[in-house]
Amino acid sequence: MMKNPALSWREVLANDAMHTITGDVRIIEAFPIPQLQTERRVWIYLPRSYNEGARRYPVLYMHDGQNVFDQATSWGSEWGVDETLEQMTIDEPALETIVVAIDNGGDQRNDEYNFTINAEYGFGGKGDAYATFLAETLKPYIDSHYRTLPEPEHTMIGGSSFGAYISLYTAIRYPAQFNRMGGLSFVMWQDNGAIIRLIQQSVISPTLRLYLSIGELETDNPDFNRIAYEHITLVLQALIAAGVEDSRIRFDVIPDGTHHESTWGPLFAEAHRWLCQP
Repeated sequence: MMKNPALSWREVLANDAMHTITGDVRIIEAFPIPQLQTERRVWIYLPRSYNEGARRYPVLYMHDGQNVFDQATSWGSEWGVDETLEQMTIDEPALETIVVAIDNGGDQRNDEYNFTINAEYGFGGKGDAYATFLAETLKPYIDSHYRTLPEPEHTMIGGSSFGAYISLYTAIRYPAQFNRMGGLSFVMWQDNGAIIRLIQQSVISPTLRLYLSIGELETDNPDFNRIAYEHITLVLQALIAAGVEDSRIRFDVIPDGTHHESTWGPLFAEAHRWLCQP
């Protein structure tokens, strides 16, 4: 039994901070992650119409939960997912979605968002356990406690940077749970081609739907930026070779886009709109 149920964010977060949360956002302060023998704060955004009827909703799972809804808890900047959904669903109610955001583990983030170990930099290796938590612990909990559309075609997973990387990994490993994947500023410099090999060795759902983006100015290193673009191209080629239809993949190169929430936040609406299509 969950010892810390979901509460309104106002009951959980310190009220002396300048919070920027909009809409019905609830928090589970310490959600158990048995696969990693730890616990983590989980945020749950409920759509504008959630309390008005019996409708069921798609679900978007996001990483780096500190940065998704609230400037006060962010590592610098927030995405503003709550404000974006509150506004865009006024005219597009079909896009209403439950958003579940899991805090990253601080100094464990790079370990948990990578399934292989990068020996040179000394991180990684916990990504498989984290993905298993998402698929086998968190998703069943959300589906049993909220009015979700639990089928994979209504279940999205997304993030940025390593959060984008672990989103793709999770969608590949658990196609029966996640059939929509969004990755902004996707990077794979750290894995020595492991994600490509995983795609080649896996049975990929042909109905997988993806949104990927890269900024023209991800970093101030032009060589890194060029390689990041080439890496995404390799991923897309591998996915298409594995049977994913080209029409189900969208890859945007963002002029002047950087490796920062100031680029990712404004991209969210278009990425979400794409992923919600049949």
